Amino acid sequence: MKPVFVDTSAFIAMGNKRDQFHRQAIELRNQFIKSKRAHITTSAVLMELGNAFSPTQLRSTAIRLIDTIKISRFWQVIPINDDLFDRGFAKFKQMADKEWSLIDCISIVIAEEFRIIEIFTNDHHFEQAGFKILMK
Repeated sequence: MKPVFVDTSAFIAMGNKRDQFHRQAIELRNQFIKSKRAHITTSAVLMELGNAFSPTQLRSTAIRLIDTIKISRFWQVIPINDDLFDRGFAKFKQMADKEWSLIDCISIVIAEEFRIIEIFTNDHHFEQAGFKILMK
């Protein structure tokens, strides 16, 4: 089974019980755990998670999620190096007619590189790029 790319919105939905996608995100996460499906994300996505959960009442959730990801054998975190940044930035420039963030563009580059089809997100930008988003 192909790995799933995990975007920031999935982390936010899992970690925030008030998020409209919380229940669906938890159900998907449980399905992935049960099937032992591999997860891929980037260090940039984890930075976005840390930023989104930087308020003190949410920080422990971000810490717990990131610590779990870093030790799990089912997770691969792709570090952002100069080459990946440059490839993501090239896509960012190429897609100037879209409202894709630079981090979305970097994520899309990784998903394409790993031939991932499904993105654990509710971000329609990934649909625009030709991927299947798993939260709707």
